[in-house]
Amino acid sequence: MQYEVETIWPDLESGLDDIFGERRIEQKRYMTLYTHVYNHCINSIKSLVNPAILAPKSGRNSINDYRNGSLFSGSELYQRLKNYLERTVTEALQEGNEKHDEELFRFYVDKWKQFCFYFKVIDGIFDCLNKHLCEPGVEVNRDSKRVLFYVKTLLLRELDARFMQGVMDLIRQERDGQTIDRSFIRAVVEFYVDLGIDENSRSLERFYRQKFEKRFLGETENYYTTEADDFLQQNSFTEYMKKIEKRLNEEAERCNFYLHATTLQPLSQICETVFIQRKIELFQRDFGPLLEQERDDDLARIYQLCGRIEQGLEELKLALERHITRQGQNAIDEIAKKSPNDPREFMRGILEVHMRYKGLVSKSFRDEAGFKEALDKASSHFINKNAITKIAGNSSSKVPELIARYCDLLLRKSKDNIGEAEMEEQLQNVIAVFKYIEDKDVFQQFYTKMLSKRLIGGLSASDTAESQMISKLKQMCGIEYTNKLQRMFTDTELSKNITENFRKNCQEKDIALGLDFAIMVLGYSSWPSMPQLQMQMPLKLSETIEHFKNYYNTQHNGRKLSWIYSQSRGELSSTGFQKKYGFQAWTAQMAVLMLYNEAPKQALNLKEMMLQLNMPKDQLVPVVGSLLKCGDVAAGTEVENEIADTAVFALNPNFQSKKIKVDLTRTQMRSEVKKEAEKDKQYIEEDRRLVTEACIVRIMKTRKRLAHNELISEVLQQLSTRFTPNVMKVRTSIEGLMERLFLKRAEDAMNVYEYIA
Repeated sequence: MQYEVETIWPDLESGLDDIFGERRIEQKRYMTLYTHVYNHCINSIKSLVNPAILAPKSGRNSINDYRNGSLFSGSELYQRLKNYLERTVTEALQEGNEKHDEELFRFYVDKWKQFCFYFKVIDGIFDCLNKHLCEPGVEVNRDSKRVLFYVKTLLLRELDARFMQGVMDLIRQERDGQTIDRSFIRAVVEFYVDLGIDENSRSLERFYRQKFEKRFLGETENYYTTEADDFLQQNSFTEYMKKIEKRLNEEAERCNFYLHATTLQPLSQICETVFIQRKIELFQRDFGPLLEQERDDDLARIYQLCGRIEQGLEELKLALERHITRQGQNAIDEIAKKSPNDPREFMRGILEVHMRYKGLVSKSFRDEAGFKEALDKASSHFINKNAITKIAGNSSSKVPELIARYCDLLLRKSKDNIGEAEMEEQLQNVIAVFKYIEDKDVFQQFYTKMLSKRLIGGLSASDTAESQMISKLKQMCGIEYTNKLQRMFTDTELSKNITENFRKNCQEKDIALGLDFAIMVLGYSSWPSMPQLQMQMPLKLSETIEHFKNYYNTQHNGRKLSWIYSQSRGELSSTGFQKKYGFQAWTAQMAVLMLYNEAPKQALNLKEMMLQLNMPKDQLVPVVGSLLKCGDVAAGTEVENEIADTAVFALNPNFQSKKIKVDLTRTQMRSEVKKEAEKDKQYIEEDRRLVTEACIVRIMKTRKRLAHNELISEVLQQLSTRFTPNVMKVRTSIEGLMERLFLKRAEDAMNVYEYIA
């Protein structure tokens, strides 16, 4: 074997000299050199498969020992090649001993390009050797074969020793603001990457990452740690943030231009750790003052920078929630001092704060979920618990009432009515605030009553706006929430058709009503409860009522009509005053005024009114009181809190008004308002009880069996969209359902409920 290497090596060495001397090698000469190596490797393997050699007495050697070169004689040929390359490459590199910096590097790059060409030829000649021998840890059949691998090692050793610090110094100079040849550094990086190009990704780790990137990142951390501390000592925090942005952009651009793409992630992480993570207390400290000063651009910078590190935004979200809560409460404090019962001012104060910070969250914090949640929590807090609710005795109904009243002002006819586009915007603002109301069922109660008054009185500014509002409430709370509202609206539309058909019927039958009559037929279950008046209608009105009842019964057999005189109204013409007036009045007011047509000396005492109208005193007194306020009727005797039956009331001949049409319906006795408020409270409590019981039954019907705490938790969660449930009342509802045999306690666990089918 030894003889064969000695025989072929001189010719192989001569061929290598030709390659490094850049002398042309003909194909025949190339094949001769290749055949030397091939025959040597084949003969070596044939000799190894001889049983006497393959299984020596020790019994410890295997074919792998031969393949890895420990016994394979090709290892001597490889050693000859290795010694030749080390000598030749070292001699070639000595030419660069007098070169420095960029000139030195250019020299290495040129040599590397030459070597790469040489090694392609050499790899071809020694291909068989490459397949049977490999450097420990290096697989075969790749570009980095034995020859190339070894030369790379030589080049890297020289490059690390003479060149790396110079590259790091150049990068530092660029960071200091000096102009450098960036293409030079890019060439360095490409050289390192090129040395590591391999099908095995570990090669890149070994060459580029270990030899260049690791040192580069260490230098980067040291440089920016010093810069961050020095910059903060001489500049403001906002300038520091701008500096960070500038540096992050520079490093990203630097990576894009002359570093490998894999470096961007660790490079960014180093910068974020140095500039942000280690200074996070500064960001948290200055966040509040920037909120106070409304420095939205700087707040956006904080968000973008702190969002780059883990948990960097959490404290900022809490700070934003506290700030918005404080701002909202301060705004409502001012309103409470001046006009605590003004729904317009209340909504204005809420919207100013909410819209300000909604815009901030959208623009500066990019609608990030955590900041939106902070806005929602803060808004819910200051809207439901504030100075105005304290004035109202911490009543949970005050906020829903004010917002419902605001809706009423918005949707009611007035001289200040707005256009469709602005109306849509205002309704959307209402919904934005409505979202945060804890007791939405209370709002529903107030809104329903006010809607009924607008619909019955024909006071809606726009049917389209009314429909839009109902639609928005439906989107927010579901069809169940708005079902009654929609039916009320439908009843109003149907009533127009009923009125028209009744008029046609009267014309066909030659019935002269003697007045302009319109009817509203309202479904009992859809409309809010309304006060009932017991009274005998004047003949002129009662005849028309009878005509309609007869007509309606022919159209709807079996239906019962209940007349709501408290909500009926009409218009009277008068000639008993200095000017001719038209009075818009409730039916009861009309009935009282029409009594004076037949009254001697146009005066009646309370007793006479009660007898002629067949009306109880407690219902009549508020009606007379409303007329006294308007000045239509003058008291013949002094009116006290308790009016005597003998009190005389005369028509006031001196009544005057600037308006030809006088609206008497605006007057309402405080006692009526108090009674209605008490009824509303009772209705809400009863409705909540029914809703709670329905929720419990629905959950248990689905789950069949549930522990007490789990049931309470699910009920509270489901009801929270409608109102804030009271835990004790939920327990009371559970007990009531057990008494009525909807639920029972489990026999094996007292704190577990079971549904009874």
